[in-house]
Amino acid sequence: MFRECFSVLFVLVLLTASALGLGADHRKGELPRHDGWLKGIHEAVNLPSRVHGYWINSSDALFYQGDNADLEQMLERFEAIPGLNVRVILHPGKGKAKSPWSQEDHGNADWKVTIFAEKGIGNRQDQILVDVWLNDKINLDRLKVPQAMSVESAGEIEAYIEKRYSDKKP
Repeated sequence: MFRECFSVLFVLVLLTASALGLGADHRKGELPRHDGWLKGIHEAVNLPSRVHGYWINSSDALFYQGDNADLEQMLERFEAIPGLNVRVILHPGKGKAKSPWSQEDHGNADWKVTIFAEKGIGNRQDQILVDVWLNDKINLDRLKVPQAMSVESAGEIEAYIEKRYSDKKP
């Protein structure tokens, strides 16, 4: 009886862990190589300007501090990787370098790179998201994004404007 109960409990723990996902922080310093990344991604993201990072299941989120030149250097490295689809998403202000499960503050982030590995459920290994926070270090007027990369607004400014006008009474 005990063995059966223990077996059921063990299976429930395993199922819960896989349903919730697995993850951990990336320590500062050298990033470990990832077999699921396209060739060239590791060299593009393994930079000293990385202030924090974490992985969940088969995706990685990496946070950086720097200026326009630092960001543009990374974007140029991404552009040189054949078949890589990069989406640049613009936000106002500063981002936070933080793991979803941690209270530890790693400071502000000027941009975040999200990498999807080949074998993840629903992931495309050829896609990278670069969230960029426009602030005193990343200047929109001077930002140079390679033409092949899409650039989008994250929608915070549009949402603010829409709310402002919808709250007005006639």
